[in-house]
Amino acid sequence: PMPTRSTVARWAALLVGLPLLALALVVLADAIPDRFVLYRLRDAIEADQLDASSYSTGYTGGQVDGYSECKRMTVGLGAPPGMGPLESAIRSPTLGPCETAVPAVLRWAEGDELSRGYQYFRYWNGSAALLRPTVAAVGVAGTRLLAALALAAAAIMLMWRVVRSVGAVSAGLLGAPLLLTTDFIDLPGALVQAIGMVVALTGAALLLWFLPASARLSTYAAAAFACGATAQFFGDLTNPDAAWALAVAAVAMLAVNAGDIAFAARRVGAAAAGWIVGFAWIWFSKWVIAAFVIGYDTVRFVVTNKTEERLTGDVDGADPSLTAGLSAAWRVWRGQPLTTLTMVAFVAVAIVVLVRRRDLSSTWQPRLLLASAAAIPVAWHLVMRNHTGVHFWFTYRSLAVALGIVLMAATARLVAPQPPADDDASGGETGDQASITSRV
Repeated sequence: PMPTRSTVARWAALLVGLPLLALALVVLADAIPDRFVLYRLRDAIEADQLDASSYSTGYTGGQVDGYSECKRMTVGLGAPPGMGPLESAIRSPTLGPCETAVPAVLRWAEGDELSRGYQYFRYWNGSAALLRPTVAAVGVAGTRLLAALALAAAAIMLMWRVVRSVGAVSAGLLGAPLLLTTDFIDLPGALVQAIGMVVALTGAALLLWFLPASARLSTYAAAAFACGATAQFFGDLTNPDAAWALAVAAVAMLAVNAGDIAFAARRVGAAAAGWIVGFAWIWFSKWVIAAFVIGYDTVRFVVTNKTEERLTGDVDGADPSLTAGLSAAWRVWRGQPLTTLTMVAFVAVAIVVLVRRRDLSSTWQPRLLLASAAAIPVAWHLVMRNHTGVHFWFTYRSLAVALGIVLMAATARLVAPQPPADDDASGGETGDQASITSRV
């Protein structure tokens, strides 16, 4: 059967509307006068809140990513005279990492002309759309405080929704590995990393909160599409596989209690596909827009070269073998102070809970579907092995997310499924009108 008119309208709005919204956000951020941002950056440098070192050591002993932070905080600065907000937002001039950005800001404060480092148009730089106005309004220290509050709020919101969906024990086991075995508490010191994690946690929480459990396939796919596009826009390729895995796990939590296993599997598959298509589409749309301003040949050369490097290249001294990135992330994760203790303790808790519930024979299929999202970070690290290998000091967080998903699946409180709604193929309308099931 042909898709309904509402389905066509929804997808048209997503495919066209989300890139236009993304463009509007970066243009609005770029329209903020440079001097408002520069004065705040100067104050932060003078107060020793920002320095020319791109990397530092956090409370957990991990590496704090000032490199990406400085690049995104200075996106839009140093654009040539006469370049308007639209062109500047598309070209994304930046002062670069802290080694070049901090001296440039200090020279500007002494009266020199500000010079840009390079154009960073490969990304939407959605984090800059948040950082530029917040730094201009409350400074670097204030922005870090807002990031810490946002991280706490996102984590609490996700845990609350997971508790309502599959139980308190499962919620605790889902979140604990990320909190205890990664540099989660250091993220406000690396604002780009913090924004990426906030988006990952919030996306999954909003799916659990607002997506009708018995919704049709197209609704699941469209919601995940929007979630993936948002993760790409704001996340700047920090931990996208964690965001993807959490979104798919959230959808699985909804679906396994709303229909039989076939019903649930179809919706998990639709959401998994919808998320990555949304992620790729919003990124591709930036390249298309940039090609009109910068030129097709330039954009094609930059994008294809970097894509080849990240997928297969021996770049920055990284081992190009298939499992190199995954192995590097695993070593870093296992080296965290609480990883071994957390794994042993929480796996033991999960086994005890599962044994006490005595329902493995009747629930192994939905539990396996719940756990399937944990395969996403593993697959991502194998495919994006160069990116993982070069950035192993933050890509390892996804392995903690994967462990949390497996523990959640093993201990989830499952209920008798509700009669499934009609899929799109049947032309049924009840799925979009369904409310969250009684367990929520």
